[in-house]
Amino acid sequence: MADGTCPATPEDVSGLVLFLLLMAAPPAAAPKTSGPTLSAAPAGDRAIVGEIVWVDLPTRLVLIRESVKTTKVKGQPPARQTVAVSIAPDVAVTRGKIAVPLENLKAKDHVTVRYLATPAGARAISFRVADAAPHPPAAAAASSDGSSPAGGN
Repeated sequence: MADGTCPATPEDVSGLVLFLLLMAAPPAAAPKTSGPTLSAAPAGDRAIVGEIVWVDLPTRLVLIRESVKTTKVKGQPPARQTVAVSIAPDVAVTRGKIAVPLENLKAKDHVTVRYLATPAGARAISFRVADAAPHPPAAAAASSDGSSPAGGN
């Protein structure tokens, strides 16, 4: 460009978005423990149900936008939470009941993720992708049982 600046590439923009998300995240408080706990899930784990916005394969980072608007503070408008979750190599990514490689994830996939909020960012504990099988059209299912919607013979 004439002014000496370069146009932003998609990689620059996604890096900036990730940086801003990580900087805006509140620091995780240290868990208060007085002894061993008997719960099956680690203290402080959270869950998000939503859709994948983007996947960064080299860093194993997935940005997820919540499907349902929630409100944490009474009187505040509902908002969708967006979380950048890192997936360690030992965390299984499943589609339905089958383990799939991280490379199979794509934007708009619906997921359920349990994660730990750490000072370094969200770390996945479990990562499930919805197994989207096509459903038969409602009209075809209704006509196959032999009855008509009008109830006539």
